[in-house]
Amino acid sequence: MSALMPIDLRCEHLFEPQGLNTRQPRFTWALQGSGRNRRQTAYRIVVGSDRNEVEAGHGSHWDSSRVASDESLLIAYAGRRLRSDETLFWTVQAWDEQGVVSGFSSPAMFRTGLMEQLDWTAHWISRSLVPPGGRTPPQDTVYDNPYSARPADYYRREFSLDRKVKRATVYATALGLYELHLNGTVVGDQVLAPGWTDYHKRVEYQSYDVTRLLATGRNAMGAIVGEGWYCGRVALDQKRAGSHYGSRPALICQLHIEYEDGSIEIVGTDASWTCSNEAIVYSDLLLGEKYDARLEQPGWDRPDFDDAAWWGAEETSPLPKAPLIDATRGVPVRRTVEFHAKYLHASGDGKLIFDLGQNIAGYTRLELEAPRDAVFLMRHGEALQPDGQLYTANLRWALATDTYISKGGRQVFEPRFTVHGYRYVELTVPSGTRPEAVKLTGVAVHSDMPVAGTFACGNDMLNQLHSNIVWTQRGNFLSVPTDCPQRDERMGWLGDAQVFFNAAAYNMDTAAFFDKWLVDIGDAQTAEGAFTDVAPSIVYTRFAPNPPRGAPGWGDAGVIIPWRMYERYGDIGVLDRCHDGMVRWLDLIERNNADYVRRNAVFSNWGDWLCLGPATSKPLFGTAYWAYMAEIMIGVAGILGRRQDEARFKAMHRDIRRAFRQAFLQKDGRLESDTQCAYLMALGFGLLDEADRDSALGHLLNSISVADGHIQTGIHGIRLACLVLAECGRADVAYDLLLKKTYPSWGFSIENGATTIWERWDGWTPERGFQSVNMNSLNHYALGAVGEFLYARVAGIEIVPAGAGRRLLLRPLPDRRLGWCRASYTSHAGAIASAWEYQDDMVLWDVTLPANCTASVELPETVTDVTLQGDTLPGMRQENGLKRFDIGSGTYRFALRAS
Repeated sequence: MSALMPIDLRCEHLFEPQGLNTRQPRFTWALQGSGRNRRQTAYRIVVGSDRNEVEAGHGSHWDSSRVASDESLLIAYAGRRLRSDETLFWTVQAWDEQGVVSGFSSPAMFRTGLMEQLDWTAHWISRSLVPPGGRTPPQDTVYDNPYSARPADYYRREFSLDRKVKRATVYATALGLYELHLNGTVVGDQVLAPGWTDYHKRVEYQSYDVTRLLATGRNAMGAIVGEGWYCGRVALDQKRAGSHYGSRPALICQLHIEYEDGSIEIVGTDASWTCSNEAIVYSDLLLGEKYDARLEQPGWDRPDFDDAAWWGAEETSPLPKAPLIDATRGVPVRRTVEFHAKYLHASGDGKLIFDLGQNIAGYTRLELEAPRDAVFLMRHGEALQPDGQLYTANLRWALATDTYISKGGRQVFEPRFTVHGYRYVELTVPSGTRPEAVKLTGVAVHSDMPVAGTFACGNDMLNQLHSNIVWTQRGNFLSVPTDCPQRDERMGWLGDAQVFFNAAAYNMDTAAFFDKWLVDIGDAQTAEGAFTDVAPSIVYTRFAPNPPRGAPGWGDAGVIIPWRMYERYGDIGVLDRCHDGMVRWLDLIERNNADYVRRNAVFSNWGDWLCLGPATSKPLFGTAYWAYMAEIMIGVAGILGRRQDEARFKAMHRDIRRAFRQAFLQKDGRLESDTQCAYLMALGFGLLDEADRDSALGHLLNSISVADGHIQTGIHGIRLACLVLAECGRADVAYDLLLKKTYPSWGFSIENGATTIWERWDGWTPERGFQSVNMNSLNHYALGAVGEFLYARVAGIEIVPAGAGRRLLLRPLPDRRLGWCRASYTSHAGAIASAWEYQDDMVLWDVTLPANCTASVELPETVTDVTLQGDTLPGMRQENGLKRFDIGSGTYRFALRAS
């Protein structure tokens, strides 16, 4: 057997983070090694500033020495105090179960960033409102612009270098959106930076290594800044966001240049920078972008450009209180996948209709050859009307329209600061332009989380369902987990995100993404202790005087998501950071509901949103979630060693559970709300005594039967539906729901062309067409929470609570209607795989577990015999009709005989 080798080195959940928020970063690695039952018995971490020395096992900052431990997740740094603006490297070696030590892993890098607010010597700058030196800035409305959207601001500054540069790093952010340039080159590959936060409290900055972009002699640094979430149109108000955050975009950046002699020079934003407008007439996340190529100023971001006509930038304090400038926690937003748009037809009024074949969030690249002054207009939509024209009614006030004015010749246009949710493009072209004269490419844009999971099976509809779930996640995980990417909403709704969390984490590595969003959730918590229904939170006049906050199932995400982060990634730090806010939320609920039935302080109180069947009692719904949170807090208190809290929440959980049964459980075993969601919550959250569970299951099955075998729950019941049925021994019914193709079902939307998850079961029906244009997104992930069932039970890869991928529960549920299934999941501890296939009355099941991981296997009653190819089966236990045994790391092939 080979020695165990550390691989996939992460720091603070990220591969090579470019800036840190902490002086005590945490290190994670997976292990690779052949053979079975491989495990780590010790490790050694080395950290230093010289890559070659670190690779050789010598660290200037920290050498942990040999630590006897099997832990490999989130090991805290304990070395020399870290300073700002450091580039460091780290490596790890591991000892295996025989005491054999590996070599050092290939070093991974991390940068510390600017760790104190005083490290920022640059100033916030905005376009000057006072004309210095007689140079008058143009007015915001100088262009034909009925929307009051401002043109993007272009900034520049030249400087000289006369010595050899060893290292150069730019730290930059904006109140708005920015694109950084250095000597004619766009810096980095991020888009829509710095992302969305509550700018009243914090804004995240990004770090870029620009050593290779600098030159001896004259250099030029520049930036384009748009309005974005900060002062453009956001959310539901159909107006500019000045009343939410600020009224003028602003930029701050500083370039740290370290010379070979060890000296450091800083070039930062200040009043010496100049500013102008150029070709971006306006760019708004909801409206779209207007770009007049005739206004381009070639060379504006290069040295020796004549900026005599530009005006001065103004040092500014953009808000009453300057926001905390915080290093990025999440993953960057990037361009990821491209789709060639296929020409379909000309619509009734001569406009050209193109189809990407996939609903995405992103923008359209336009390539063409055209005369000067020619105007091209692209409207985006998710569907076509029956007459072939673009369907845009569901966009509401989001115009989703990009306009390009030609400068003449061959040219390419890509919007910078806008995003559309769409599949189809309506292109208005000058008279006589043929479709083949233009090329449209859809560019998907989202937070670029590493892919974690794969899933495929012998049922084409389920494969499409999995694809739809993944693409809905791509379309909505954009800086924050939004509800939809197309209409004038796009907010970070907590209820949708918490039901989808586990499905999302199987598809992609969401650790850093949710770590960042949990900060937004904490920033939004009210003084009374209520978690808001959306984060980042802003004031919505539509909901005045009661903005959405604290609804059961939504505000509760402030407790549920930190716990799921711990379950999935083993992040105790998240629990510690979020703990006080979690307690304050439960304090608020308990303070207002002395009888432990949750009727008061329910605020927006959405209930089981978008259910089709009978409505579930909102007190029942809220009380069930309260019990679930109390159970979570028992676990949190135990992990954090808060024994008084643990006793308190045990008592709270006991009292809520008792109150639930007294208030809602009737003598015949029915619940007050005889609905699918009510029974799913009672069973899934463990609120019934054992004697009542069979009765509740019977009523659940009856409610499904009454609905002609269809699902009727909204977004909260949907996560539990198949999971609870399988847990109660009715996997057959779970599969019936999963594979249904008639309305309402996942299959129904797929049969009717869906490539993403619909917001509503009845988003479209053949009888009535598109429903409720005021709320009908065709790209909305909440009903895709069933993706958790695909991985956890269909494939059988289930993360044990707090197992963080090192401890697993393998519980596949083979079904002949699928024939075969193959899935994989890359946890932070390594890659896990499960694949099963029917061969006559046998099921062949292949399993791979990474080193340092263990799993408990649980097989259903339908399996009558189990053998392990080429080896003796581990000791098997028979419990409640189920076959159970444990395995360690390695590759296994089991033969299962099924009845």
